[in-house]
Formats: sequence, C-alpha cells, structure tokens
Amino acid sequence: MNTEIGFFLCQLPGFSPEYIQATIETIFLNGTPVDDLNLHITGEHPVLALSAAMPGLAGAIFRKNSIHAALRTRTAVQPQTDREENTLTVTLKLFNSIAKERGEDLLQTGIELSTPKLLTFLSKRSGLCENITDIEIDKNTVPLTNLSDSLAGCQTINLKIITSND
Repeated sequence: MNTEIGFFLCQLPGFSPEYIQATIETIFLNGTPVDDLNLHITGEHPVLALSAAMPGLAGAIFRKNSIHAALRTRTAVQPQTDREENTLTVTLKLFNSIAKERGEDLLQTGIELSTPKLLTFLSKRSGLCENITDIEIDKNTVPLTNLSDSLAGCQTINLKIITSND
C-alpha cells in the first residue's frame, strides 16, 4: 500500500490540512527530514516524526522548505516499495505542542502501542497514574499495581483512553 504523508496525516483525528500547514514545521520519515507531503511513506517499519517549530539552528535547518535545508546531511532515501497488504503500520512520534494538541485525540480514538514502552513511560511519570482509577484489560478490571504482571508476555496492546466526559 502506497500512502502519501499528507494523506496519511489528514486521516488522523484533528489533523486537518490547515493544521498540518500552520503547525507542523518539521517532519522526519525514517530519520530523514521531509519537505514534500506528497512523498510516499516507505520502509519496512516506517517511522514518522512530527514537530512544531523547534528553536535554534537545528530548527531552522530541519524546518520543512527551509532556506537552510542545504545544511542538512544527505541521507539515502529508501526506494518506494509496492505493498501487497492493504494495511500499513506507521510508528508516529509527536513532539512538543503537537503532542499536547493532538495526543489526546489519538488516545481517545485508540492506538497500538509497544507494551514495554508504555510500562517504561508510566514508570517515569508517576503523576500521570495518580488520576487513574480503573484499568480494563480484555474486559477485566486490573489494579494499577498489577498492570505490569497483567501485560507480561504482550508485545503490543491496543490502548484507548476513555475520559469521564465520554
């Protein structure tokens, strides 16, 4: 399946063409800066990283369509591959204000997440767990203290955050 970056982003909750144009300043695909939203997502396990404006020279160099783009290190672009599957799993990384503005929408829609990364993330942010009252795994309520044991052996989980307003 060949998907353009811009088309992929527009399918995500809250990522309108206007938001993408006005807010996303820096895009990396598989570690390579991208200026063209019409570029196809490529790679065996593609990683798309998005950032709003970043400070300093690095921000100026990596900003899409920057006049300083000539200062970027050239990296080989992976060849486009024709996928026979109808699905494409993309690792999406959101930074700075984009994570704050769009993260909740994605979490409320549901995401697939690496279980070890989730557990590491939560262990370093105990403040986030203070407001968790219930965790439900496969229709079973699990105490937060047993979360690690309950997820043992799972490489990935589907995570959906349900707020009291839902």
